[in-house]
Amino acid sequence: MIWLQWATCAVVTILLLTRLPAFLRGHNRLMFWLMTLLDLAVLLSIGGPYLAVDQLLGGHNVANLILRFIIFGFTLLLGVRVARAFSGFRAERALLGPFGLGLLAVASAILVASFVLSDLATSRVGFSTPDLELWPAIYGTMGRIYPTFTGIVLLPVLTSTVRRPGPALLRWAAAFLGLGYFDLAISNIITVLPKEDLWLSQSINYSTILLLCLGLALVWVSSIVGKARRRNVVDA
Repeated sequence: MIWLQWATCAVVTILLLTRLPAFLRGHNRLMFWLMTLLDLAVLLSIGGPYLAVDQLLGGHNVANLILRFIIFGFTLLLGVRVARAFSGFRAERALLGPFGLGLLAVASAILVASFVLSDLATSRVGFSTPDLELWPAIYGTMGRIYPTFTGIVLLPVLTSTVRRPGPALLRWAAAFLGLGYFDLAISNIITVLPKEDLWLSQSINYSTILLLCLGLALVWVSSIVGKARRRNVVDA
């Protein structure tokens, strides 16, 4: 499903470029960095770019470890951005408080340890092994636990936004973000899926990215519409 990988990369790149003018003006730079991290993550999940980067790093799958930390950074920044956009103050405290940051530290430590113990000597896209081996499986699982945690923290505020009256665009944004995080939670089954179900793994991964991108784009459009309406009220 290489077409899905490159299509997702194209969508993220387009969103990144749409944020560039605002970034250069100094406005909402967090969104630009979010799209940058996501673009890098998508590129490193595609065979050609991954193998090229990993060979530059020595050919021992260090590129995959970098990819995992890019995803950790992206999901933390995204979680904070989403929590603030939907007034999820408890969610933000959970992400940036002792438990959230502690979980990030523990997940990162186990991720590095399991990476070293996996001892994969050659570049393998997705850190894949012929059979379900212990340390690569732990490595894959730890790479998903923290991102899933950020989604679980945010789902209540997103669900309440969808249910309560409010701007339609913002409610749709919350719905798509919620579906994306739900997809992210489902992605935890990927590490135990057989190789024959690679298409399912990729579908879950890239549908998660596309849903989150759509939700973020609607948050942005909703903010633009809201500012335009406020200007019209002032001018009237």
